[in-house]
Amino acid sequence: MADPHVNEIAEINIETIACPLCAGEKYSPWAAENGFCAVTCSDCGLIYVNPRPSLATIDRAVRAGAHREETLQLNVVSRRVSAKVEQYRKVVAEMFRDVVEKGEPISWLDVGAGFGEVVEAVAKVVPAGSRVEGLEPMKPKVAQAKARGVAVREGYLSDINDKYGVVSVINVFSHVPDFKQFLQEIKGVLTPNGEVLLETGNAGDIGNRNYFPGPLTLPDHLVFAGERHIRRFLEQAGFELVQIKRIRIDGLVYSIKNLVKRLLGQPVAVSLPYTSPSRTVLFRARSVS
Repeated sequence: MADPHVNEIAEINIETIACPLCAGEKYSPWAAENGFCAVTCSDCGLIYVNPRPSLATIDRAVRAGAHREETLQLNVVSRRVSAKVEQYRKVVAEMFRDVVEKGEPISWLDVGAGFGEVVEAVAKVVPAGSRVEGLEPMKPKVAQAKARGVAVREGYLSDINDKYGVVSVINVFSHVPDFKQFLQEIKGVLTPNGEVLLETGNAGDIGNRNYFPGPLTLPDHLVFAGERHIRRFLEQAGFELVQIKRIRIDGLVYSIKNLVKRLLGQPVAVSLPYTSPSRTVLFRARSVS
């Protein structure tokens, strides 16, 4: 039986919201793309889509891997990137060196696992006997991960009954309409003093949209934060920060690729290598009482 989410063309429902971090209702325009606007909260500076698609519309798009509304056709399935496995193997080996060196098996859940690259990476690093699994709501990605034999299941955190010592959320933040609630759901599947590894960009810190290096992919991306926003989200949810890792993304190859994209008409920022304020930022935090 065909999945009703995949091919349907639906009327898009939108809703006006308050700031997802501070609940402020004043904002100023930041950028526009695909018929949607990203705004900056006047109180805390968080950037978020407003008005945004309704929660039901967001859920439908997430499960299908595509926004298929009357006014928007946007496929967001993308593809598996094998280089990510080694990339995240190095990240986990560095940021969780204490866990690796301790040598005791752990349980790890990667939420928004996509094609399973992070699951594969973690499994290569953690002590023998550890349980490493992925959770992904997008059907096409889950199917490809399973075809490769990677332990990725379909669903949301509300579907999980097990407990894990670590939950990773890699480039998931911008897709989540209510990150406060999301962090509470993460705490619900963590063991006591369990940890979270969170990766996102720092668009909320760079000011002018022109400094953001690529397409915003609205409304698939709903929220853009800076370091101070992520810290605040974590603190409000009862997490204490253990470590932050910042990674430059604007090397020579990256700058050349953006130049080519710009020449092809894509909405990307062009800058000299090693001059962009954009960073990938990873946060390791521990749940506290």
